[in-house]
Amino acid sequence: MSIRSRVNQPERVFLNSSDDNTNPNTVGFSSFRCTFDTPILGAKRCQMLRATVPNCLVNIPDYQLMFWYYNLPTATTVPTDANLECIRLYPSWAVPAAALGSAFTKNRPLTGPADLCTLLNAAASPGGDSITYNPYWSGASAQDVSFAFNTSTLRITMTGLSSGRFYAVAGFNDPLVVAANSGLGAQGAITNSLITYNVQQPFATGYTLNLRVGYAMSGSAIDDNNDVAGNTRYANLTNSTFAQNAGVPPDSFPNLVYTQCIYLYSNIVAGSSLGSGRQHDLLTVMSNNAAALGVASFVSATVTWLTKIPSDIYEIEVRMLDDANQPLVLPDNAQVNLELAFHYGTDDKISGWTNQL
Repeated sequence: MSIRSRVNQPERVFLNSSDDNTNPNTVGFSSFRCTFDTPILGAKRCQMLRATVPNCLVNIPDYQLMFWYYNLPTATTVPTDANLECIRLYPSWAVPAAALGSAFTKNRPLTGPADLCTLLNAAASPGGDSITYNPYWSGASAQDVSFAFNTSTLRITMTGLSSGRFYAVAGFNDPLVVAANSGLGAQGAITNSLITYNVQQPFATGYTLNLRVGYAMSGSAIDDNNDVAGNTRYANLTNSTFAQNAGVPPDSFPNLVYTQCIYLYSNIVAGSSLGSGRQHDLLTVMSNNAAALGVASFVSATVTWLTKIPSDIYEIEVRMLDDANQPLVLPDNAQVNLELAFHYGTDDKISGWTNQL
């Protein structure tokens, strides 16, 4: 074996996110790049062997913090943007401007669905937000809706509180919600008042806080509402509105799991994998199998070589995404560790391995 093959053809390569000296981000990271002074040459195959990712995440992603509903004058009103209301949380990383005082409610780790209701009720109450920065909020003088968790049904229910008004939840795919969620609603964009500037409320199209609470209907078709006659924008089980103190029935359970899986992508496997979401550079999918502040781990149980890789590798970039195909952002004090196997021959053996581990 030549000296070159000894130093340039390692069977195992270890990557640590802290070895990326090119990332200037001082808040968090969702990708990292490791550059090798001694490149990997002549590689034929690659496989992920092991990964550890710390679960230092809140329960609800910071791009999914807006809960949308309709406050209507009659039981049969066809909703417009003027009827649309929003209860929102500030992102967990936000540091509100001092001038805002206490008029904000921030996302934080949750102990359970009842704790989520506590947070939502705080955001819906006077002082929980500011109409200056959230034009879709109606809680400046009195709380308009409330949230309660039922320990028997294990579901959260939203209830309207204003006399003479009728309420319906707004679906995540309702065109009015899609526009308002992205900052293009007729009432104006929802923003965060931070220390030195204002920024638009983070969002991901199709992902609203309604889904996390347990209102999972899209509001875009009658079929989505169990073929019950009514307005398609009444996104609930009965496809109808509800008067004061009559809770809107949820159609699902609360979801307080940030992401079920962590999707690891890499620049060296562009042609070797294919995901149903048209992903072509997927290195592996690992379960987020750790409790809060624990460490999620992955160990490969089978040999599955990825063969469409560059033969000469000078750097490896890894990107982390969540179930919604959004960047999985970890704080700068977190360390992600990966172990990769490389094969340089034409058979299936490497360091004593065969097709079975």
